[in-house]
Amino acid sequence: MSDDPVPNAPALPDAADAAVAAALAQERQLADHIAQEAVAVSEPVPGPEPGTTAAPAAAADEEPGDAPPLDPQQLQRLLEALLFAAAEPVSVRELARATDTSSAVVRKALAALAETATREQRVWELAEVAGAYRLVTRPEFHPAIQRLRTQSSQRKLTQAALETLALIAYKQPLGRAEIESIRGVNAGPVLRVLLEKKLIEINGRGTGVGAPLLYATSTYFLEHFGLKSVAELPRPGELKNT
Repeated sequence: MSDDPVPNAPALPDAADAAVAAALAQERQLADHIAQEAVAVSEPVPGPEPGTTAAPAAAADEEPGDAPPLDPQQLQRLLEALLFAAAEPVSVRELARATDTSSAVVRKALAALAETATREQRVWELAEVAGAYRLVTRPEFHPAIQRLRTQSSQRKLTQAALETLALIAYKQPLGRAEIESIRGVNAGPVLRVLLEKKLIEINGRGTGVGAPLLYATSTYFLEHFGLKSVAELPRPGELKNT
């Protein structure tokens, strides 16, 4: 057999040339894709058809969580509830934060609320105190309110209040925990009554856990019972003999 190559046999492709050709093809595909994206971005956005209304652009600028503005009457009712629940005068800024609105809107609503109270002859009026606002009863009702307070202050003490007052008078200063351990019941309501009637007063804090308040009899206690000092209180033995 002859060792000469077969005539007209196709040449085998080089592996490196094939890899380069494949890379160039991928680059051309990527370039075509980028060109198509650029054309799509540059095309103008179609506007609304004739006879239709475009969506408001401001809606996209609204911050998430912003509450819609309240109806004026709803805002008045809300401000009335806030002022009714507040124990102290409330500033316009605090009311604006609580209602999620502006100070200018709150001032306008407060003026409208005051006009409504006068027109409807409500028993309260809106009063400005040191730059803040609160609800107060109208002056014509003050005499009746004062008589009610006088009657309340003249009510007789309950048995529980008398027992608590006696404990404080003989063992003062005394903390709430000690009173409750002796009587075996909650002393909170009774202590509040005695404080309101000014028969006892807070006399510092104890050295125990939480530094509890200590209670002692007041000057009014001595005046009410006609005593010069607590030293004139009868001794337990004297009470047994009476």
